Amino acid sequence: MQVKICGLTKEEEATYLNDVGADYAGFVFYPKSKRNISFAQAKAIREQLNPQIQAVAVTVSPDRKMIQKIINSGFDVIQAHGELTKEALEAASIPVWYAVNIIKEEELLEKVKAFMGMPQDLQEKVEAIVVDGASYGGGKAFDWKQADVKNAAAELLMHRKFVLAGGLNESNVQEGMKLFSPDVVDVSSGVEVENGKDKTKINNFVRKVRNYE
Repeated sequence: MQVKICGLTKEEEATYLNDVGADYAGFVFYPKSKRNISFAQAKAIREQLNPQIQAVAVTVSPDRKMIQKIINSGFDVIQAHGELTKEALEAASIPVWYAVNIIKEEELLEKVKAFMGMPQDLQEKVEAIVVDGASYGGGKAFDWKQADVKNAAAELLMHRKFVLAGGLNESNVQEGMKLFSPDVVDVSSGVEVENGKDKTKINNFVRKVRNYE
């Protein structure tokens, strides 16, 4: 089970990831996010990361220009939320993670329809699907009873990594792993305090993931 810590904003946070052996570090490039940073800030943080930790650029509805900027900045993965266009995928020369919110059924079905309508060579650029679980509790994170939702998700996830995100923390990550058997667990707010990432919370989260295995 791999771990992604998303939304780094300070250089010192890189050492937290180094210490626990995280697999991925996420950097947000979206002005509306409180975790939004500049490419210069991201570069400074990445310079403190162990080289085996892959850097993921998180963006929303990226255009060709944004994709190219991410690639030129040396990121390992592009994580795209919102709309993922044919033009954006054509520009991508590094793996793409496509984020969907499975709670919003109409949005999910629309995304699946648009994605499956793209040429096969572009679809193959998408290495993983980031599934936003929104919330957990009671074993009802996703409404798998909806056949169309289940089939749509299965179609997207076929032959791709399954990244489970949205609302994860040290208290519920093992529940999420048990319910969905993801390849990667992705956490952001679940390991934060008011002023950024918390070393203890990161340690506890990763320990829960590793101990589950």
